[in-house]
Amino acid sequence: MKPSSFVMGFEIKTTRGPVLKPVSLEIWDQNSRFAEFTPHPPLKFQNDSLVGLQFQKLTNFLSSPKQKDFISHAVEELCPYATLFYSSADRLFKIQEKLKPVDEKLVQAFENQWFAYWDAQDFSKGISFNKLDQAFDILSEFESQMKAPLMYNFTLKFSKKFNDHLLSMYSFLFHLRSLIALDHNIHIDDSSFESVKCDSISDYLPRADFTTNDALVYWQFKKLATPFVGHKDKDVRIEKLFVEPMQRAFDQYNHNACALVDQLPQDVLSHQANADLEQYLHQIQMDWLLGSSAGLLFRVREELFGLHHGYDKVFWPESSGQKPKKPTHFKVCFELTEQDLGVKKIA
Repeated sequence: MKPSSFVMGFEIKTTRGPVLKPVSLEIWDQNSRFAEFTPHPPLKFQNDSLVGLQFQKLTNFLSSPKQKDFISHAVEELCPYATLFYSSADRLFKIQEKLKPVDEKLVQAFENQWFAYWDAQDFSKGISFNKLDQAFDILSEFESQMKAPLMYNFTLKFSKKFNDHLLSMYSFLFHLRSLIALDHNIHIDDSSFESVKCDSISDYLPRADFTTNDALVYWQFKKLATPFVGHKDKDVRIEKLFVEPMQRAFDQYNHNACALVDQLPQDVLSHQANADLEQYLHQIQMDWLLGSSAGLLFRVREELFGLHHGYDKVFWPESSGQKPKKPTHFKVCFELTEQDLGVKKIA
């Protein structure tokens, strides 16, 4: 008996630039294009198959309804982000229960607006990425209404349905960028200097260790400043001449570190031994990025931002000075079988 399989072909169209910018993804009609191309096994890191699988999931299996179960199983086996999200979310629970969550009505209205926009799209032949500009606008409006940045926000909580939708969207966008990176690296002259890479952590938190060090210094400053500003007999001169200028300097030059410390429950930091605080602050950054609703939305926003403005503007600024490449069309045709799903990847 032939094992269950899933075959998909699609074409990514791009515009010129130092790094090519995707403009659309068009799904092949199996009755026409598959006569020209023979499906191949998925690439080493499964990025071609994950783009196709997540597109199917995001569009409610519109073009392959009969293979919904196989596609869902394949996503579960091949994509690590959901496992990472829920395991990291468990570690964040004790922190989040100490904080007041974002207004539930505001969150629900945002989810409803997003799904209304998404469900109104026609994905029968693929997707034009300029349509995602509206998603970016909806996201930006929500962040403005929330009156708090997404960066190191531990109070935002989405429904499981919406988190799962965002996980699929993030995986689709991240692996789409990885296909562009793969093609870019094939056609450069010197891989030592001109190649680009995709990293699911450092692409969004490029200097997490620096932020940890800055957060340690900022936390010590806050503790030392408390006796001068935290009671009725505070010394106004010290507050104006020392504390306030230092606070402004931290906010200007170490804003990520300030956001991290200020948005954590202060008793959580106070109860950490000094020797353990550095490791704790680094771990909490990873848990926020990988396991919080705000971190997930932040990653989706960064990918949408790169898709709109160009990846070289957001993720690979070192490539901006390279000679623009002519636009091309990436033709992807893969076959995924049960044998490809034999080993489950646990993050």
